[in-house]
Amino acid sequence: MGVPPSRDHEASTGAAPARLGRRGVLSLGALGALGMVGGGYALTAAGRPDHPVTMTRETRSRPEVTGRDELTARAAIGPARHRYEVNGLATPYYATGEMAKRLETWLTLHRQHTGQAPDRVSTYGAWTRGDGTSWHHSGEAIDIAALRRGGQDLASARYDRWRDDTAAEVRGRLRTYWQLAAGLHLQFADVLTYLYDDRHTNHIHVDTGRFGPTGAPRLIERSRVQTQALQAMCVHVWGRRDVQVTGELDSPTRDATTAILRDHGGRGEITDGVEAWQAFLVATMREARDA
Repeated sequence: MGVPPSRDHEASTGAAPARLGRRGVLSLGALGALGMVGGGYALTAAGRPDHPVTMTRETRSRPEVTGRDELTARAAIGPARHRYEVNGLATPYYATGEMAKRLETWLTLHRQHTGQAPDRVSTYGAWTRGDGTSWHHSGEAIDIAALRRGGQDLASARYDRWRDDTAAEVRGRLRTYWQLAAGLHLQFADVLTYLYDDRHTNHIHVDTGRFGPTGAPRLIERSRVQTQALQAMCVHVWGRRDVQVTGELDSPTRDATTAILRDHGGRGEITDGVEAWQAFLVATMREARDA
């Protein structure tokens, strides 16, 4: 039996303004990244005008309580039918139009970069009735349990089910788990996994907090959630033994991600805005596919 959709989101310390890195200077405009930036500054590294760095603004928004009758019932995410993980039945989910677009973009990119073609997305739901303490209450969050095709798992977020399998099976599951999470991080800043707490061992929670419904995510250096994910991808997809999952953006993590970016077509450092974040995540999805 599953648990209700999570109410949690990573605690925010307030919106931080876009700031110059040690190598950056402000320039005008906002650069597209995977077709979605929104509300960003474009930074150009000093002396390297071919190195754009888009710093999307964080928002201070809070979920707005929304009634289910204000949302649209949706039976699918792109070509994949929606299923309720608790009973396996085809069940509509309720979400805002922008949230639905995000999910469709996520699945399109997941299919493109992983080679997987799920015909089912199983979740614990999106909208739930509440008092505005969760993005579920505004129809701007969803809890992903698994991607399946023909009844078989392509990617499972059910860590609670497989964490005690054989070592070889767990290694494979973790690789596809963090491949799935990488794709979700392309579209959402708050991506809560089993590393967040015990309530997230059977799903990955995503919501449109941090950058709003249209802003492109980037790495927030103070984000424990994003940094843990970054480190877990280094360990479980890239096989980096020099990286530990601490939630702190330490020197080994910076060095490892810089090397991965350099070796796979990216530029600069992982903190270099939307472009570096997306380059790392896409490379991670492809690496897990080719492993």
